[in-house]
Amino acid sequence: MVQQSLNWKGMAANLAAELKATGDLTARSLIDAVSATPRHLFVPRYFQNSGGAPTLWQERTEPDGESWLRPIYSNTTLVTALDQAEQVTNGWHGIPTSSSTQPSLTCRMVEALDVRSDDRVLDGGLGTGYQAALIASQLRHGSQLTACDLSGTSEAGKRLVQLGHDVDVLPADATSQAFNKKFDKAIFSFGLPWITDTIRSAMAPGGHLIANALGPLSAALVLLEADGDGNLNGPFLQGGGLFMPARHRDRDPVSLPAQVPASQGLTDIPVETFDNYQFKFLLAAHLPGVNLQYGTEEGQSTRRLVMPDGRWCELAYRDASPREPRYYGQGAPEIWKTLRWAWQWWTKRGMPRWERFGLTVTDAGHRLWYQSPEGESWAVG
Repeated sequence: MVQQSLNWKGMAANLAAELKATGDLTARSLIDAVSATPRHLFVPRYFQNSGGAPTLWQERTEPDGESWLRPIYSNTTLVTALDQAEQVTNGWHGIPTSSSTQPSLTCRMVEALDVRSDDRVLDGGLGTGYQAALIASQLRHGSQLTACDLSGTSEAGKRLVQLGHDVDVLPADATSQAFNKKFDKAIFSFGLPWITDTIRSAMAPGGHLIANALGPLSAALVLLEADGDGNLNGPFLQGGGLFMPARHRDRDPVSLPAQVPASQGLTDIPVETFDNYQFKFLLAAHLPGVNLQYGTEEGQSTRRLVMPDGRWCELAYRDASPREPRYYGQGAPEIWKTLRWAWQWWTKRGMPRWERFGLTVTDAGHRLWYQSPEGESWAVG
């Protein structure tokens, strides 16, 4: 058990006060929940970034005392799992695959959903269980909350039971699970490239869903409302939230297309554009599933867009001046064409932020719209 001298309750109250001061937390019931919920119970082990290349991760557990506890009660994302983990001198190497979300982001999302005491709620990614604990505290009964997770649900479920929350925990992929109930609210704490048909059909008329949509490149949060016909529609919110991409079961490996000789051309797209979250959001909507890779080659900075099927387009810069981009692979000229179109459209309209856009999801697919559902729009995917 945590040493009483470490005073987690005082730390939790301070965290709630900090989030209230920054405007991330405003609802009285949720302020009380953050103050009373022992986040350390849900994060018995995590990894701190100590820098280096590759990144050196320091493992933190309860025996570390205050150096373990204090980060838990700060407004910090905590990495809880590493893929390809390798223990080395003074720490670990590995790739983060799971985390306990930054509390400010969790609170903003829960508040945006406006969870009511009689709501039926879907938590699409249980993870450590901390988010589920905050949501359950807003409901009359824990059984009103259904939480899905691909792995490790037993431990998170036990932690929730320990706090008196009888949550319905499913070891399932929320993006493909056929639910036998309708939900008034749904929240996804992982990157959700698509609102799948099973998710859409699980929403009750008038229900709301919030997610980091159009990933993995986009950091935008969308708040969608369900209508009586099973369609979803709503705006992207002013504050973003970038999550690790969704994991799925039994997905076939990607088969990369054969490369073709390079094509070349000039670009006026500044290298710093690829650091702009608003532009990357627009790009993600028009190149679904795209990843952005940063690199250097022969003294030049490179920005490479890589599609899920392996096609790619690369721009190379020297001294911050545009150089010749190179693009390879089947269909890659279309990546370059889309990139140029997105840059021209975005700059001509004054570089609009993502809250000027919205999303409509029907059985016909996804549609991104600008300013209003009746305005300029594009099919996504």
